[in-house]
Amino acid sequence: MTHTTRYHIEGMHCAACVGRVESALRKLPGVIDVAVNLATNEARIQYTDGPPPEVIAAVESVGYRASPRPDAVESSTLPADSFRLRDIARPAALALAVVLLAYFVESVPLAPVWMLLLATLVLLTSGREFFVNAARSLRHAALDMDVLVALGAGSAFLAGGWSFGELLKSELSHLDHNTASGQCGSDFTAAVLIVVFVRLGRTLESRARRKASDAIGRLLNLQSPTAHVLRTSSDLLAQETEVEVPVDQVTVGDVLLVRAGERVPVDGVVLAGVTEIDESSFTGEPLPVRKQPGDQVLGGSVNQSGSLRFRAERVGEEMALRRIAALVRDAQGSKAPIARLADRVAGIFVPIVLAIAVLTLLWWLTHSDVHTAISRAVAVLVVACPCALGLATPTAVMVAMGKGAELGVLFKDGVALERTASVQIALFDKTGTLTEGRPEIVEVIPSDGTTRAELLRVAATIASGSNHPLARAVVTLAKQESVPLDATPDHVHSEPGLGLKAELNGESVLLGNWRWLERDGVGSLFQAAENRTLNDVDSGRPEKDSRPLSARIESLGRTPLFVARGLQVLGVLAAEDRVRPTASDATLALRHLHVTTGLVSGDRLAVVKNVAHKLGITLIEAERLPTEKADVVHSLQSTGRRVAMIGDGVNDAPALASADVGFAIGAGADIAIEAADVTLVGSDPRAVAHAIELARRTLSIIRQNLFFAFAYNVISIPLASGLLSTFGAIILPPGFAAAAMSASSVLVVTNSLRLRRYQPSDLRGI
Repeated sequence: MTHTTRYHIEGMHCAACVGRVESALRKLPGVIDVAVNLATNEARIQYTDGPPPEVIAAVESVGYRASPRPDAVESSTLPADSFRLRDIARPAALALAVVLLAYFVESVPLAPVWMLLLATLVLLTSGREFFVNAARSLRHAALDMDVLVALGAGSAFLAGGWSFGELLKSELSHLDHNTASGQCGSDFTAAVLIVVFVRLGRTLESRARRKASDAIGRLLNLQSPTAHVLRTSSDLLAQETEVEVPVDQVTVGDVLLVRAGERVPVDGVVLAGVTEIDESSFTGEPLPVRKQPGDQVLGGSVNQSGSLRFRAERVGEEMALRRIAALVRDAQGSKAPIARLADRVAGIFVPIVLAIAVLTLLWWLTHSDVHTAISRAVAVLVVACPCALGLATPTAVMVAMGKGAELGVLFKDGVALERTASVQIALFDKTGTLTEGRPEIVEVIPSDGTTRAELLRVAATIASGSNHPLARAVVTLAKQESVPLDATPDHVHSEPGLGLKAELNGESVLLGNWRWLERDGVGSLFQAAENRTLNDVDSGRPEKDSRPLSARIESLGRTPLFVARGLQVLGVLAAEDRVRPTASDATLALRHLHVTTGLVSGDRLAVVKNVAHKLGITLIEAERLPTEKADVVHSLQSTGRRVAMIGDGVNDAPALASADVGFAIGAGADIAIEAADVTLVGSDPRAVAHAIELARRTLSIIRQNLFFAFAYNVISIPLASGLLSTFGAIILPPGFAAAAMSASSVLVVTNSLRLRRYQPSDLRGI
C-alpha cells in the first residue's frame, strides 16, 4: 500500500531548483515517486507503508524550505504573492533616479555620490533577498537563478564602486574624471536595473501563475455557503421548519430545500419536486437537465425552475464538486513526460552559464579594458534564464487541467494528457456510452388471439420481479399505458443471457429470448408466428421479409423479448437502447481530428452493426467478453498505433486499463473510473473529442514554450557576451539583459494562459 503527501516548497525560482529538490527527496527511504512542480511550488511524494519520510529536513539540506499542505482542496491555491506590484514602486523610483543621475552626471553636483547611495539602498532592500538566497544555495553547494542574479547585480555594483574609487583618485589628483564618472553611472545603473527588472518579472510571473491555477478556486466558488435544511419538531404536531445553516453543518440524511435560482448545496437524491438543473459547470453541456424524484443532484449546480426537496447523500470532501477539485489539484501538480528534456538541461544550466561568463570575462580582458569585460560577464549572468525552461511545461499543464475540468474532462495526470494528444484510434463500448443505457420497448407484437394489453400485462407482471434494464423497460411501458399487473408471481428465476421464468396463477410464464423458449420446449409452437409482418418503425410501412421474426427485430438494432404462458406464445416485445443524440457528433468530431473510431461490445453482432451504421463506424467487434475487449486493444496496439478505450461499466475495466488512454464515463461504475486515465464527468461522448483536441493544443503550447525558452538562451547569451559584435550583432547591456530575462519567463506563462480561451471546435455539420 502506498501513501501520498504534499508539501509547499519555498525558495524555488528555476528548473534547476526543481531538480535539486526532487533529487534530495528521491534519496529518502521508502519514497517511490516524487513530482516537484515549479508552477505550484509543490512537491507530491508517494511512499510505502511505514513512517513518513523526513521531507522537511531533506528539502532544507539543499537550501529550500518545506511545509506540509493539508489534503483539503482549499489548500491547493497558490500562496500570497511574495512580490507585489506596489512593492516594486519604491525600488523602481530609486532606479529611475540612478538612471537620470547617470545621464546628467556632469550637471548634477555630487552625482556619483548620490548614485552610490541610491544603488546601495536598492541592493540592501529590494535586492537583499537575492543575496540571502544565493548565500544559502552556495552553502549547500547549489547553483540556481538567485546565484546568477546576485553575481550579476553584485558584480555590477562592485564595478561601480571601483569606478567610484577611480573617480575619487582623479578628483584628488586634479585629472580628467569624465571617463570614470561615465563608467560609475553605467555600473550603478546596471546593478539597480538588474534588481528591479528581476523583481518585476517575478511579480508578473507570479500573478500570471495565479491566473493559471485559479481553476480550483472557480470550482470551489460554485458551492453555496449556506443550505436550507428542513427540521421536524419533536412535539405532537411534528411541525416542519426551515433552518438556514452553513453548508459545512449539513450531514448525510438531512432533507434540504432548494428554490428556483439557488445553487444545490450538497449532493443528494430528489425526494419531491420537478425542475431543470444547470449542470454545465460539471459536464460543460449548456442544456439544463430535468430532475424528478429519484434523480441525483450535484452540489454546485443551479436550480433553474421549480423547488426541490432532496436528501443529502454526500457532503464535505465526499461531494462530487470537491472530489473534482481534488483531482484537478493532483493533476495540476503532475509532470508531463515532455518536460524531461527541460529537466535534464536545467540540471547543468547554471554551471554552463557561469563557465560562459568566466570565458567572456577572460576574452574581454585580453581584447579590451576591465570595465568592458566585467560589463559583458555581468550581462551573460543575468540574461540567462532557466526559469522559462522550468515553467514551459507545468504552467501549460496547470491551465489545461483547469480548462478540462470546465469542459467536464478530468485528466488523471500529465502523462494522461500527453498520451491523449497522440490517440489515433478511439474504441467505444456501446451500452451506456454511445447509447443511453436505458432500453425502451419500441414495438409490441401480440400473437393471433392475444391483445396488446394482455401481452403487456403478463410481461410486466413477471418483469416486476427483476432489476434487469430490459425488465424495467417492460414495467415502465405498462405503467405508461396504465396496464394493471397481476398478483406477484411465484418462484421467479433468472437465467443470465436467456430471460426470466416464474409461476403466475398456477401457470408457467416465460420472458426472454428465442433460445429461452426453445430450451423450455415452447419455441416449436411459435413457428407460425415467425411469418408475421414486422412494422419498420423507421419508415412507418410494413416490410415483408422471409427471415424469422427475431432476426428481423435484431436487424433493426433491437432486442426481441418473447412472452409465453404455458405452451402458448403470447407475442414478442422489441426493446431498443437508443443511440445518444450527441453520439453522431462525437464520432464526426473524432474523424475530423483524424482519429479512427471503433465499436467494441458484448452485444449481438446485428445490434452492434446497426448502431455502428448509424454513427459511421466501420471498425466493429461484437459479442466480446471483458477479457476479449482487452485483446482487441492489444491487437490494435501491436500495429504501432495509440489506442483509446471509452466505456462505463465493470466489463470495460480490463480494456480501459490496457489502452494507451482509458476514458471512463463519469456516470459509470467506480471500477471503470478507477481504471481510466481520463474521466468524463457527464455522459456526452463528444467530450472524448474535446479531450483530444485540448490535449493536442496543450502539447502545441508546451512545444512553443520549450522552443522559445531554448531559442531565447541560445540567442541572448551570445548577444550579451558581445562576442558577436564583430559580425554586426547588437550588444545587450546588463540592464537590458535583466529585462529580457524577466520578460522570457512572463512570456512563457502568458503563452500558456492562452489555453484558458480554448473552446471546443464546432464540428457539427462537417
